[in-house]
Amino acid sequence: MKKEKKNEAIILVHGIWMKGPELFYIRYKLWRQGYTVYQFHYPSLFSTPEENADRLYQFVSTIDSQVIHFVAHSLGGIVVNHLFKNYEIEKTGKVVMIASPVNGSAVAAYLSQKKFRKYLLGKSIVKGLLGDAPKWSNKRKICMIAGTKSLGAGRLLANKVMQVPNDGTVNLYETRLEHADESHERPLSHFLLLYSNDVVKIIINFLSK
Repeated sequence: MKKEKKNEAIILVHGIWMKGPELFYIRYKLWRQGYTVYQFHYPSLFSTPEENADRLYQFVSTIDSQVIHFVAHSLGGIVVNHLFKNYEIEKTGKVVMIASPVNGSAVAAYLSQKKFRKYLLGKSIVKGLLGDAPKWSNKRKICMIAGTKSLGAGRLLANKVMQVPNDGTVNLYETRLEHADESHERPLSHFLLLYSNDVVKIIINFLSK
């Protein structure tokens, strides 16, 4: 049965090349816990992470909940970084980042040097995937979740810059946040982290503390 959780919302923020439907499993599981769950969509290639953070702030402003949490995947975590650097959000809540390369992406750096492949990244590299995104503001409690199963686009496009351990797209060290309130690693790939009951449990436990 769906649990009741009064007036707490969660905003899901997708990653590069995505639209949001890939987060349906997490969205459903969180909804079953009684949260009101919103999907934020943004143009990951045609706007910078900072510009998309501006859009996210406008989106947050439309939500009438006492508590607003953020669950971000991959590039979405960098968008959330910009959000809390540039804006003060009065409502309380926590942040969960799943496989977010907050320290920059070696795969993105490699592709950005290639004549044609750099177009795969668009504007995501501007104060974003190249490691020049803002550091975490520590304005909210944050949980980092990362994968260690090496299966994904990074292995196909830029295998030479993948270091062990990695999730096939993001190297583990790229997801580490020194002052994170919680950090978890699971033997899952970048994409399959989104379909793991274990990951869902981590999210729910962290948000409910």
